[in-house]
Amino acid sequence: MTSLTYKQFYNLDETGIAIKYYTEHGYYTPPHWHSALELIFVLNGTAQMTIDGRVHSLIPGEFVLIDSNQIHESRCAAMTMGLCIHISRQHLLKYLPDLDRLNLCFSRELLEKKELSTYLEICELLKRLPPLYIQQPPGYRLECESVAMHILYLAANHLARPVSRPQMPEYAGSLDRLERITSYVEQHYAEPISLETMAGELGLSREYFCRFFKQHMGVTFSHYVNQIRLIHIHYDLCRSHDGIMEIAERHGFTNYKLFNRMFKEIYGCTPRSLRRDGGMEMDSPVS
Repeated sequence: MTSLTYKQFYNLDETGIAIKYYTEHGYYTPPHWHSALELIFVLNGTAQMTIDGRVHSLIPGEFVLIDSNQIHESRCAAMTMGLCIHISRQHLLKYLPDLDRLNLCFSRELLEKKELSTYLEICELLKRLPPLYIQQPPGYRLECESVAMHILYLAANHLARPVSRPQMPEYAGSLDRLERITSYVEQHYAEPISLETMAGELGLSREYFCRFFKQHMGVTFSHYVNQIRLIHIHYDLCRSHDGIMEIAERHGFTNYKLFNRMFKEIYGCTPRSLRRDGGMEMDSPVS
């Protein structure tokens, strides 16, 4: 993804593994995808992930695993602490040459009875990471990356399902088209963007474009554009003293009633109450 606000905030170095700890309040990322596998583990608070249109709710001590190139969104309305692990797909292919045949998306909601022991074992492994990060003994990254690799070994052998999503090149072609759409929106979200304009950019009819976008992203195009605007608005509300409507209009939102309703749905509060409570600085690792 190319968004300046919710792009990947990590660099996968030569190990192919990146581990990030975060504390969030009112964080949201709209539907997006990336080639790296992503594991979210909640330490405190709650979080909600929507993966390929299915909602997965997380409470402390639970994790969700998101497969490569799976469209997902994340949100937390209250204070949430957790860790996020990204594993390079190219790195995993060195150890799992048949990776394309495995669906590594997993959460508690998908748990079968025979998988419970593996799920709990992974949860215990994840609990070992925060103390290592806090104490940082010599070579602690070796142990952290070893834990991450062991988790992937368990997931691949005991939690993976056969692939069911569309295969390349059709699936890759859809992602390429979606990348063009999301890149355009990120560059022009503060301007009026009509369905006709966006469809024309892709050489598609208005009707086909609407069906295509809703099918793959799970929301209408206009709703998605407003989600992007809200991310930028929330960022400015937390970091500036400009007026609420001044900020909203600067980022392309002119319908005040819709603005307030969508803001509360996503962040769990109104823009005014966020300002009244002082807002919070955010570190945004979940991509």
